[in-house]
Amino acid sequence: MSLGENIRKRRKERKLSQECVAEQLGVSRQAVSKWETGQSEPTAGNLIQLAEILEISLSELVDAEETRTDQKPTEPERPKKAPNLILRANLIKLAVIMQAFVLFRCTSTLYQLRSPAFPDKDLYRGALIVLLIQLALCSLWMASNHRYESDLHQRRKNVWIEFAYCCVQLFVGLLTVRFGLGLVGGALIAAVAIVYLLYINPRFMSRKLTK
Repeated sequence: MSLGENIRKRRKERKLSQECVAEQLGVSRQAVSKWETGQSEPTAGNLIQLAEILEISLSELVDAEETRTDQKPTEPERPKKAPNLILRANLIKLAVIMQAFVLFRCTSTLYQLRSPAFPDKDLYRGALIVLLIQLALCSLWMASNHRYESDLHQRRKNVWIEFAYCCVQLFVGLLTVRFGLGLVGGALIAAVAIVYLLYINPRFMSRKLTK
């Protein structure tokens, strides 16, 4: 705010006319008008009297502009970074696909261990343990992706839906082992995962995993 603008603002706050201020200063009304419009500036003596008439300190009257410019402008809030929806969708899809793949590997290994004439069972038992650990990690990965859902009610719903999906996949895996379905069992596991990704997620879990 300039000196003239500050004089006019303070004068109006005090409800004084230009004529009243001019009379008390012993100057013309036009002189006061020129001060307020910035066409001229009052003398040092007039400034002291103006401060008294307007009931403010001389520094407040004169340094109004400097006081404002010295203040650091408040930094505008940085816009929040938009979430990368494509990355999130890919992480969700990758976790589901990896879990289905590892589950099929587990069923294949477990079926082979059930054969009494199969050699190197100790080696396959170790491989099964590693696969089960991988299956658990993939399941944890799937569970961690629920943090992207900001709606807590929807998040709880999604957790239960995904739990039901994992139970269905586990049931299909057990059927594969029990009846030795082999690639047919793998196809069933893949089919359940595809239905989960392409239908269940967007329809019931508020997840847009496809364009």
